[in-house]
Amino acid sequence: LAVGDAEFQKKCLGKMGDVAQQGRTVLFVSHNMSAILRLTTEAIVLNKGKLIMRGPTQEAVDFYLSSGQAQAGERAWDADEPSAAASAPFWPISLKVKDGRGKVVDTIRSTEPVTLEFEYRLDAPVTGLRVGVYLSTMRGEYILTSFDTDDPLLFEKHATRNTGRYLSRATLPADIFNEGRYSVGVNASSFGVRRYFMDENALAFNVDISGAPGTQWPEPRVGPIRPRLEWKIEKIGE
Repeated sequence: LAVGDAEFQKKCLGKMGDVAQQGRTVLFVSHNMSAILRLTTEAIVLNKGKLIMRGPTQEAVDFYLSSGQAQAGERAWDADEPSAAASAPFWPISLKVKDGRGKVVDTIRSTEPVTLEFEYRLDAPVTGLRVGVYLSTMRGEYILTSFDTDDPLLFEKHATRNTGRYLSRATLPADIFNEGRYSVGVNASSFGVRRYFMDENALAFNVDISGAPGTQWPEPRVGPIRPRLEWKIEKIGE
């Protein structure tokens, strides 16, 4: 698949899919995560020739893409950390993922709310500052973006943030995420004026769907969200 035009590659992928449907085993080696997810049901991850993970394709892809990210539900930045990419007077301190009981966790239950806490320091007053989070799949598909001043009342109340340490906290309601691993990015800026800090992949967390909508049927649900919708069933005729 490394050679040929798009049409040739499409034909190759189609042929592999046909062969797999005939009950034959196809060994597919690729860095193309979309193709791996589409064509395979089980995957292995190799590191320097050694097997480090084997399991369902979705889990293997998330494991592969999350390599190197902060684990254990917490990320801390050192004052002199080059990768922080921060500029004065804004300095990041930590980002935490907490479950419904306030415990820092690497895995949350989809049936419980999850809280994201971002601690930072201002060495001088900043006007119009907004701190935000980006949530995405490990394949880079954005799920949502939210800022701590989206509420006009909060924007007015914190129009200018004075020198000191701050904590911006966002709580996501239960029954949002599907099973998998998700990435959290953080941003701090004054809109249209200046960006003080950006880390698109600050940390990642897992989602356990035990008890989630539809889990009485052992089948995967497509998409990164698994909302609990309000359904009604009524008979309207014979």
